[in-house]
Amino acid sequence: MKDWRFTTRWLLSSQFAARMLGLVNNVLLARLLAPALYGDFTQAMAVAGSLAPLADMGVSAIITRYVARRSHTCGVLGASITLRIVQSVLLWFAAVLVACWMYDSPRLRVALALAGAYWAVACGHQLLAGVARARIQAHIETRAVILERSTTVLLAAAGALWLGLTGALLGVLAGGVLAVMFYLRYLPLPRVRMTWRAWKLLLALGAPLAVADVCHGFIMRLDILAVGMRYGAQSVGWYGSASTLLWASNLVAGSMALALVPVASRGEGTHSVSANVLRWMLVVALLLAIVLSGGAEFWVRLLYGADYMPAASALQVLAWCLVPASVVAWANAVLLVRRRTAWVGMVAVGGLICLALCLWWWLPRGLVGASVAQLVAQCCMATWLWLLARRA
Repeated sequence: MKDWRFTTRWLLSSQFAARMLGLVNNVLLARLLAPALYGDFTQAMAVAGSLAPLADMGVSAIITRYVARRSHTCGVLGASITLRIVQSVLLWFAAVLVACWMYDSPRLRVALALAGAYWAVACGHQLLAGVARARIQAHIETRAVILERSTTVLLAAAGALWLGLTGALLGVLAGGVLAVMFYLRYLPLPRVRMTWRAWKLLLALGAPLAVADVCHGFIMRLDILAVGMRYGAQSVGWYGSASTLLWASNLVAGSMALALVPVASRGEGTHSVSANVLRWMLVVALLLAIVLSGGAEFWVRLLYGADYMPAASALQVLAWCLVPASVVAWANAVLLVRRRTAWVGMVAVGGLICLALCLWWWLPRGLVGASVAQLVAQCCMATWLWLLARRA
């Protein structure tokens, strides 16, 4: 329990820095670029972000689970570093190909290529953060996140002011590169190894988590992409601003769930810790949902300005996603500790199908319809995962 509290404190700091500075960055870009260009920025990041789980394939979760119980020279970690480098390069090539296929505009093609490069770097950042978390060295992650987000705010805002959309994406990419350099400087890593047993373990345990990561990536962004395809860039700018506020508000629940995995993997009182974690996650999520939903117009006007007021109606619904999303995060952590990774993948596939069907039905009703579709999908996943976690 002591290690869990120590890890949670640092992860709360890390998540707070990531989400609050990320929110500041998005607010500045939204005001500098205006709804249409900010919509292009949101689309590029959403498309490339949807491909990002392909560069993870469940590796970060496995690292957090297994490095927590082994030495710093874990063979799984060495194999994971090799795999992550290869996958990140493939992700960037995939983003470039998707840009050429989806968009005729040279500006959007360049934007998606830069966004793909950022997500490729972010995947390396994610792996190294998992290593620090597993070793109960979350303070390294916190410092790296603060470095990345603070430099991103400055560089992206300056880039948007001078070069528009391209400059904003270059600033975001530069912040991600600085964070990876910080990790490599302060986090000891083993040599890259081609160990067959490690590769076999990654393949056996990573396949269900890979499916889950890919599906969760699409679940987080499919509504944004659907809004863009049906209603255009300006509507994406409005809906994306509401989604950003939702993401920034989920910091406490996300930190508690992340801290649960490495501590429970060490064999400490899993039942009592997990019950306390779920209780606090739900209380915090409910309070945040009430504040966000009840004051949606106030928050949108305060942060984004009058041009983004159509986002308020979407935020009133999206805010309630915080409650089921907390259950999803908690249950995924419990099932990972219990090595029920196949269940995690199964629910993620079901959640993606549910979201696609809900969008097909509700998207014609506008931004509120897309929000309702996301909320229904999150509730279905939370119910299913909670029952499986109780069984486990």
